[in-house]
Parts: sequence; C-alpha cells; structure tokens
Amino acid sequence: MTMHSFSSFLATSLVLAPLAALGAPKVTTASGPAAADINAAVAAFRLEIGLGGPGNTTNGPFFNGLRNINWDGTPDTSSAPNAMPADFFNNNVRRGAVFTSPGGSVQVSADSDNPTATAVRFGHLDASYATRFKAFTEQRLFAAVGSTVIDTQFFVPGSPATPATVNGFGVVFTDVDLANVSSIECFNAQGQSLGRFYAPVSDNGLSFVGVFFQDGERVARVRVTHGNLPLAAGAVDTATLDVVATDDFMFGEPLPLTTNATLINLSTRARVGTGEDVAIAGFVVGGSQPKLFLVRAGGPALAQFGVVGTLANPQLTLQTAAGEVVATNDNWSNRPELAQAATRTGAYPFAAGSNDAAALVVLNPGAYSLLVSGVSGSTGIALLEIYEVN
Repeated sequence: MTMHSFSSFLATSLVLAPLAALGAPKVTTASGPAAADINAAVAAFRLEIGLGGPGNTTNGPFFNGLRNINWDGTPDTSSAPNAMPADFFNNNVRRGAVFTSPGGSVQVSADSDNPTATAVRFGHLDASYATRFKAFTEQRLFAAVGSTVIDTQFFVPGSPATPATVNGFGVVFTDVDLANVSSIECFNAQGQSLGRFYAPVSDNGLSFVGVFFQDGERVARVRVTHGNLPLAAGAVDTATLDVVATDDFMFGEPLPLTTNATLINLSTRARVGTGEDVAIAGFVVGGSQPKLFLVRAGGPALAQFGVVGTLANPQLTLQTAAGEVVATNDNWSNRPELAQAATRTGAYPFAAGSNDAAALVVLNPGAYSLLVSGVSGSTGIALLEIYEVN
C-alpha cells in the first residue's frame, strides 16, 4: 500500500469507526460516624477523577485535576439565613458549577461567627439539625430548602457561559438513615441518565458516594437527592422519613462541551528526519469558544498495519502560530484520559507501555502546528493525528 493510500485509508477508517462499548462506571462508597471513616475513600476517588492531577482553583480548563467545593469559602451574605446565588460557584468562585433546586432554593449553612448569630448546620431551620448533622470539612454544609433535590450543571471555570462536562462526581452526605433514598443521578449532554447511585446509611454520621466514568462517558448534569423530607421547622426523622444535608461536592475538571464537532479526524503520514527535518501538521481552531482536542504521534503503533521502518520513539510538540508551546509529550504512559479520548473519537488504541506520543489539550480559537520529531535523533515513519473530542 502506498504512503498516500495508507494515510487516506487509515483516516477514513477512524472517521467511520463506531465508538467502543462503554463499561460500567466505578462506584466508591464509604460511611462512618466521623470524617476519618471516609477520608481514605474520598481521597482515592479524588485521585481517580482528577487523573492524578491537583485540585484546580483558577480559570480552566485543564486536561486533568478536579474541582472540590467544601462551601466554607461562601461569605456570610450568601449563607444562611440567605439563599446562595445559584451561580456563585460559577461566576464568583472558579468551580464551574451552577446549583438549582426545583420548587425551592439552595442554601449554605452559617458558620460560628456570622454577624446575624444564625445557628450553625441549619439549626436556624430546626434546632435539632445542629447536633444531628456533622461536617466533613468544617464548618459549612449545603442543602436545598423547600425541596430535597439539587441539580448541578457544569461550565468551563472562568468561562461561565461555556457548557462543560465532567468524568465523575461525588458527594458527602450527613445523617443518612434510610437506604436507597439519598443519591446522585448523572445525565449526559443529551439528557439520558447514566445511572443513579445511592449513599450508604450512617445515622448521625457521614456517608460518601462517588461515581467515576472510567470508560469515557461524560456528565453534563447531576441530580443530588438528600433524604425524602425537606429541611424545615419540625421536620425530623421517622421510620420512613429522612432529613439529610450534604457537605463536599467533587467532580473532574469541567471540559468544554462540543455539540457539533467540525473536525472529526485529520491524519497525515510522514517520514521524520533529524534536525529541522521534522514532520509538521498545521490546523486552525475556529469559532469563539475553546475546544478539546486529542493530538497523537503514532510510531510503534503503525506496525500493526504492516508499516515498515516506523519511528521507534516519536515526540510531539504542539505550538501556537507565535511559537508558544502548548503541549509536549514523549511516551503516552497509559494515561487514562488519553485512552478515554481515543475511545470517544474512535481512534485506534495505542498499546499499553508503547513509545507512541499523545496529549489532550483545550485550545482557544487560533492557528496551531503539531511537530513530530524522534527522541535522541531517531528517524522513521510516523502518523500525525488531530481529533476534536466531541
């Protein structure tokens, strides 16, 4: 097969290939009377959804990391007895989440030194809550008022009008008394449910449930149900009624939602030399919003297609038209976010531990160049690939 026909065939096959079947998400639960009883589970879950990255707090998006909300940074003016503005953690604090409640409002509980002397842990609604509810991270809690449902929608942190999706979501509940009541239900961008997941029971304690969509599904909205009786004066637990509040919310880095991908796949096969004789593919990101891209340099992976003389160890560099380096990668290192993106775009898989290169990047509109060279001056045939991740 000639160089041109191979490149055309491979690009066509990638465009037409259906997405691989997605498996069940990974669900993490834990419960106990104190924060120490769920700490390990929460920490492990954060590591998973963050893909090993940090807790991000500034304008995004980033290719890894997570966003965590512990409510303690909410000012007194946006806390009990006042309702919290739905977009506070989208416009004021860079978390990329908007919270609403059908038929009610959302509220953050008061802290111990608030200027109106409002009771802590929703004790202003019913005095018993101050002792029934516990905080995972002191001091504030979060709940719907007038409802038991909180809807969460995601946006790109720092770009509050840009819809986004996440790879997983977790919640800490407090005082869960009834099984199969308090839950999180995740929905994709088309409004289809990806499953409902229940918090374990821990009377007067803490319960955690988190779901990580490790095979590539993306979550655009989450419905959190805390108990089956809204917080209110005289509303207390019975054998069939359960009053529950929440603490920390956590989710993977919100990445921009692309509803209509304009570029499915661009691939070009080239011989990589030394010095300035590198392979280069240029492309332009249009529109007015950032978009998510998977860029790859296949070398060893081409052997499965019978290509002889492949580049043994490719290195990719993505840069702007001004020469600013956006991303660089030598070995893709089996990173899960790269495997997820390949699954979503229908890209052929890289072998675990191979020297093929890949990077997942969020790009603003503009011109870019993908450069591929050989590590330590190596030469050979490589395939340069650019995918817009929808």
